[in-house]
Formats: sequence, structure tokens, C-alpha cells
Amino acid sequence: MKRIIVDIDNTLWDFATPFWKKIEHHGVPLPSEWTGDFWKDYFTIEQFQRYIDEVHQEQDAGAAPFPEAAAFLFALRTGGRRITIASHRNPASRGVTEKWLKTHSLVYDELYVGPDKTVLFDDHDAIVDDSVELLDKAATKGLITAGLRYPWNRDSEHCLFENLSEILEYLNAGKGRPRVLP
Repeated sequence: MKRIIVDIDNTLWDFATPFWKKIEHHGVPLPSEWTGDFWKDYFTIEQFQRYIDEVHQEQDAGAAPFPEAAAFLFALRTGGRRITIASHRNPASRGVTEKWLKTHSLVYDELYVGPDKTVLFDDHDAIVDDSVELLDKAATKGLITAGLRYPWNRDSEHCLFENLSEILEYLNAGKGRPRVLP
């Protein structure tokens, strides 16, 4: 495994909490209750995307990464992997995203900010993400998949962990093998 895609939201930092704070006045349940497309009962896609964009634009105002995020990325890099940080963000948030990554010493080789991470699959070997849909697509392409465990992904068949240190251990132990889904 030489090239790895690493998500930002709910992988390198807790996106769910500030997002929930932004939308709680709509009666949305706590993130601990989110499953699937929970948001469809509360928002149009345009509203949902607007709130997401607002959280991304505000991320640099004090939002810290998970405690082990910098060490996780550093260990991947020193282990010989090329890291593509990838996020389904509005491309207009690229500058804020780059600044946040630099501020928190989160190393990477490439940054993808856009609507479709699947365009990265052909030249990558693995992905760390919380989205079941994306992990499923990656698995059909033969990528090694892993992610942090959340209510919205806990019932998936992917290897999910409590923290990034456990994911690193899994990847370094050679246990990460591509799973091909039908």
C-alpha cells in the first residue's frame, strides 16, 4: 500500500458536533442517533449543503483535529505512503482547508476538495473515511477500506475502529486487505 486517501470530516476532526450545533434548531436528533441520510427529513439538499459549507468555512476558527490526527498522518508518511487528503467540500473552501491543515501540522502530499472522491480510486490503494457509501465504492475497486466507527456506519461490513491509532495499527499489521463487494 503506497497511496492512501484520508478523509477530513469525522476522520481527522469532529465535524458532526459543530454541524449539529448549526442545525439543532431544526429539531435534528443528536449525532449519536444519526443513521443513513438522516438529514432528508429536515432539509432540502440545498439547505443541507449550505450548512455544511458554513461549518467548513468556520473550521479554521478554533476547530482542532482529533488528538492523534497529526501523528497518524506523520506515521503514514514516514511509513512510505503518499497521502491524499480528500473531502467532499465546496471547492471554494480549499484555502480555508489548506490553512487548517497547515495550522495543525497535518502532513499530506495532495489535497482534493470536490464533489467526487471516486475519481481518486484508480491510483490509490486504500481509503480511510466514515462514509459507508464511499467505502463500498472503494471496495468494489479493490481498495483497502477503514474508518472510524459512528452510528451512521457501525452496521457496515468495513473495518471500523475507535480511533486513528487503531486504524494505523491495522494498516501497518498488513491486515488491511482489499475486499471486493458485489
